[in-house]
Amino acid sequence: MKKIIFFLSIMIVTAFSLCAAPVADEDLEKYEETKLQTTTIIPENQHCTDKNASVKIEYNPMYDEVRIYYETLYVTYEKGEAMNTVMACLLDFQKENQYYSYNYLKRDSERYFRDERGQRKAQYSAYLKFNR
Repeated sequence: MKKIIFFLSIMIVTAFSLCAAPVADEDLEKYEETKLQTTTIIPENQHCTDKNASVKIEYNPMYDEVRIYYETLYVTYEKGEAMNTVMACLLDFQKENQYYSYNYLKRDSERYFRDERGQRKAQYSAYLKFNR
């Protein structure tokens, strides 16, 4: 009796393993591309009073996450203006994409660096999740 049960269980396991469809590499690559797809958006109205400043938004539609960057020369950088500009751009983005609210996923950060031309720059960034 034990041999019959053992034999039937081996047959069932073998049948299930033969029926399982293998995942193609192409399908896995497509999934990874859509999962990690981010779109870079440069807002039309950047709300900047500083003529050297620029705003860039990185948007991941699958997770409704946004990283927004405000970048300008170190000499003309003011944190208050950076915060106001980022808030105005986020409100525009929220209205365009029909979101109701957003939550901060991480504290806002500031970074100081030199670009490829040797100019000192400052960057203010925020990381958010939008809610529908």
